[in-house]
Formats: sequence, C-alpha cells, structure tokens
Amino acid sequence: MIRVLVPLVVLLAACTTPVRDDAADGTGPITFVDGLDTTAHGRVRELVDRWNEQASRREQVVFVEMPTSTDAHRAQLTARGQDLRGGRGSPDCYDVMAVDMVWTVPFAAAGHLEPLDPAEFGVDRMLPEAVNAARSPDGRTLWAVPWRSDAGLLYYRKDVLEEEGVAPPTTWEEMRRQAIGIAPKHGLQGFVGQFRRYEGLIVNAAEAVWAHGGDLERLDAAETKAGVQALADGFAQGWIPSEARDYDENGSLEAFRSDRALFMRNWPYAGPVLETEVSKVVGEWGRVALPWPSALGGWNLAVSRCSAHQRTAREFIKFLTRDDNQRRMGELAGWAPTTRALYEEPGLVPRELRDSLLNARIRRPSPHYDELTGVMQESLHHVLENPDSVDQSLGRLADDLVRAAEGR
Repeated sequence: MIRVLVPLVVLLAACTTPVRDDAADGTGPITFVDGLDTTAHGRVRELVDRWNEQASRREQVVFVEMPTSTDAHRAQLTARGQDLRGGRGSPDCYDVMAVDMVWTVPFAAAGHLEPLDPAEFGVDRMLPEAVNAARSPDGRTLWAVPWRSDAGLLYYRKDVLEEEGVAPPTTWEEMRRQAIGIAPKHGLQGFVGQFRRYEGLIVNAAEAVWAHGGDLERLDAAETKAGVQALADGFAQGWIPSEARDYDENGSLEAFRSDRALFMRNWPYAGPVLETEVSKVVGEWGRVALPWPSALGGWNLAVSRCSAHQRTAREFIKFLTRDDNQRRMGELAGWAPTTRALYEEPGLVPRELRDSLLNARIRRPSPHYDELTGVMQESLHHVLENPDSVDQSLGRLADDLVRAAEGR
C-alpha cells in the first residue's frame, strides 16, 4: 500500500507546484536597443561599454541603435515583437528595450513586455509621474523602469538678444514678435521645432495649444483652436520656416547649430551638442524653460518577453538606472534623471530644466495610443500646410479620435 501512495503523492505534488520559468532566472548575452545615440561623444555607447568591462564574458551586451525618427523606432520594435511573440531564446530578440513613455502601455497590451517587480528596481525613489507612465492604467503592474526624464526647453541666440537689448521671451506672443522683428535683421529664421509627421509633432502641437490655454482633449474649445491656429500661422507668416515641417529633433538641432535660427524648441540633450566642434554657435546660445507647459517626455527600460536571459536583462537595467550612472548621464549628456534625490544635488539639474519638468504635462497613455497619435499626426500636419482648415480639420479629428480610442 505504501508503495502505491508514494508515487501518487509525488505526482500530486508535481501537479500543484507552479511551473518554473527558466527564462526569468536566465543569464547570458543580451541585446539592448535604444534610439540613435545622439549624445555628445556617444555617452550611451560609453555606458554600455562600461557594463561590458565589468560583466562576465557570458553576460555581454550588444548595443543596437534604432533610426532617429521615434515612429520608425517604434515600428521596428513592434515588428520584432510580433515576429517573436510567444517564443523565447531567439538570437533576434531585443532583450532590453528603451521605449518612449507613451509606448509602454501599448507594448504591454500587445504582450511584448515582461512584468517587473517594483521593489527589485527601487522605483519608489523615482519621480512619481515617470513611474506612473511605466505602469498599467490600473496601477497594478510595473511594465518598465524609468531611465531618463525629459522636458522641452527654449534655446535662443544669446548673442543676438543681448545685442538687441531684449530678454528671452516669456510668452508665445513675445516669441512671435521677436522671431518676426529680430531674426531677419540677423539673417536668421525665427523658430524651429519638431513638426515632421511623427510623435514630435504631437508634442509641439500640444505645447502650442497649452500656450494658449487649450487642451488637445478638448478639440472644440476656442483656446485649443487658437493654439493650433497660432502654429499654422507661424508657417504661413514665415517666422517658422517651411522646411521645419520635415524637422525632427536632429533636424531642428542642425538648423540651430548651423547658425540659421533665432529660437529652437528641443530637449535637454541638445545643449552639450551645441558646444561640440560641429557647432557654429559655441558660446553664443542660451536656454530657458519653455514659456508654456512642456510635454513630459522620457524613456523607460523594459524586458522583452522573448528574452531567455531575463536575469541579466534586469541586472543591466539596474545598472543603467543606478544613481551614479544617472548622475553621469546628467553631467555629460544633459539628461534629466528619474531619481528624485538627484534633483537636490547642487548644479546637477539646471534650473531651467527643473522648472520645465515641474510644469510639464503628460500625454495620456492608452492601449490604442498608436492609433490615436497616427490620426492626430495626419490631421495636424495637414493643418500646418493649410492654415485656413483649422476648424474643419479639428472637427473631423474629434470624430476620428473617438473611433481610434475604441481601437477602430
């Protein structure tokens, strides 16, 4: 009788023991994918190299850079995730992905990401809004770890404004007047930003709308229409150059550092680049917090579901988000850290960046964000080419967004 019961007990124990996921504890080489390393002197690659110097030969990281366009970046990550859905251990897996904060929820909803333990990464030390953007909408699941935070800044030609005896603008209208009245006298374009048909257009349009008291979630409001109209009028009047309709972050940066623009809206990373040997404006520029609310930007680090070496992936994320490495990237690359305590360190986070971050607003995450942003990009880019179409385009956009929010 005993001989019969023993195998039965063993069998029952096997059936009730949770199945162990070997990938969760897997160690080995991993691939890390981020956008093109546009930091001065390639600081992201330098950080990866530092990991590889201290890690074992078994846990080396291969760094893959995506295209400069955030939309192309997202499309490639999405395609790779779909190709490898449900499979683990493929050499084509991007084990650790840097994802824009607004991609996190859609990527998780599509099944591309592994849930993470908040305690393992110490996210309670990080900026609350950045952490919220890395969680599921109900707040129960952490899908990624905030790596770098971002807020827009207004860059300006300090030498030109000083010669004219004026201070940097504090409102949209002041910027418009200076762009029209001062820039042409110095052979400069007025204002450049990110207006290509990609996510950067949503950011810049939202900020123009907020500058006029509107909200892209209230498309029928007079203030929202005024903000979109002001942006479209900038192109029509010429103080925003027509070629800026094709600018992303690097396109606008190239225009400014090549001595072609009086004002530029860009992210903090642009500062160090303006002081490199390729810049024609070394020492001649300044920057202030955006005179209106910035869109909160930032990038999270996520573990791909296809990864067979998830322990190494998690350790690599912890390495990248360590306070000392965040401090280093703040000092050398101009990145805003996600650790709250670093904002108390004198001189680490410039005042203008701190002010812009504290005034920043979020783009609300949605599982259907791809559909929502695609519809908005098409409509807003059309408006920039057709300033008389604002009312009609925004009315149609409101209906299109309702369908997109439902995944239709």
